Amino acid sequence: MLIRNITIACTLACSVLGAAMAAGEPQFVTGGVGMEERGQMLASKPDYNLRMTFATRGSGEYRSDVQVEISDSKGNVSVNAREAGPLMFVNLEPGRYRVTATAADGQVQRREVQMQAGRSKDLYFYWSEPATIVQ
Repeated sequence: MLIRNITIACTLACSVLGAAMAAGEPQFVTGGVGMEERGQMLASKPDYNLRMTFATRGSGEYRSDVQVEISDSKGNVSVNAREAGPLMFVNLEPGRYRVTATAADGQVQRREVQMQAGRSKDLYFYWSEPATIVQ
């Protein structure tokens, strides 16, 4: 029964992946909250060529409140993910991309990345602590 369930799950996952790839959308995963989920994400890391980590500067606290938009060199958005993090892994075709990462408090960071066939990139985004309102 377990083997059958795993086979069905794999078949469904491959169907979804095939549809996304046919539509020209890059495959991506995001997560890493908690030790178990972080372990699962890290196990899949070699399957992706762009790996991003989101955290708070100073404390190193991971952030899972990030909106990520990845655009190609023509400005076409190929990935738009909300509430991404603290890890996000993406498979991109070779080419030049702009990654825009926006934290929940509005802090924005942009990076240009050149993806090459057979090569991977790791990007790290660190934001300052959100402003504290003192009354």
